[in-house]
Amino acid sequence: MGAEEKAFFRLDKEKCIKCGKCIDTCSGMVLQFDSDGFPNMKEFERFGWRGCWRCQHCLAVCPREAISIFHKNPQDSIPKPPKRMGEYMEQLITNRRSCRRFLKKDVDSEIITGMLRTMAAVPTGGNAQGVEYTVIDDKDRVREIWSIAYDKMEAEAKKHHYTHSFSDFYYKKMKQSEKTVRKGDLLFCGAPHLFIAHEKCEGKWAEDSKVNCNIAAAYFELLCNAYGLGTIIMSYPAEVLNELAPDARKLLDIPQNHYMGLMVGFGYPEIEYARGVQKDRSAKTHRWSEKNK
Repeated sequence: MGAEEKAFFRLDKEKCIKCGKCIDTCSGMVLQFDSDGFPNMKEFERFGWRGCWRCQHCLAVCPREAISIFHKNPQDSIPKPPKRMGEYMEQLITNRRSCRRFLKKDVDSEIITGMLRTMAAVPTGGNAQGVEYTVIDDKDRVREIWSIAYDKMEAEAKKHHYTHSFSDFYYKKMKQSEKTVRKGDLLFCGAPHLFIAHEKCEGKWAEDSKVNCNIAAAYFELLCNAYGLGTIIMSYPAEVLNELAPDARKLLDIPQNHYMGLMVGFGYPEIEYARGVQKDRSAKTHRWSEKNK
């Protein structure tokens, strides 16, 4: 099978203006001009570092919608965002908060479906796309997982056994928070849904897998906030499931050799915030042009 058949690369020569943008943006460097000046795909060994990266840059960059690849047609792509999107992103990031009190109701299924569809575009190192997403979108199922993990956590705490990052001091502080901000749940903060990005984490690429998963968690958290949902990025509950409550982790159906360092709790917030906060990190921001005036 030739390269163009492997990638289902198709060029509409009636539309192509031979601008070469697809060649100049090809991450795998597998596109080239043919003798007639049209781009074509040269042979490659396999997808990834030895060939096509499956990034679809060629489809995205073509100004005339002349290229399709992997059975994806340019006409079906989501339009570019408006130029003022930067301002909206500033508002979104500044106004997002960690939510620790949620309404006890499931999020609209169509909203979750749309967010997960968008998550297919989240970047990964080398465009490997090895990250998997597990979403527990049923509050009753989350409660089942919580019940097993919480009981085990409490039993171990009575023996002064904690996860690697905790101690008597930290556990006591978290228990205090159950009376106010965490509303009786120091583990999941009452979140009705869970999102976990996970990936096989072995060999020389293990650290890259962790980074990929954490990037995905950050993207999902921002997407949720864009839809007006509350979110809480949680590392301690992941530790509990990994280190103290393997029976609860089994209910997630995530393989044991997959990295699972963060969990995102999400749902409709019980308390709406009126405005963003006013943090200042200028003292910890090192900008070359400012330092060298």
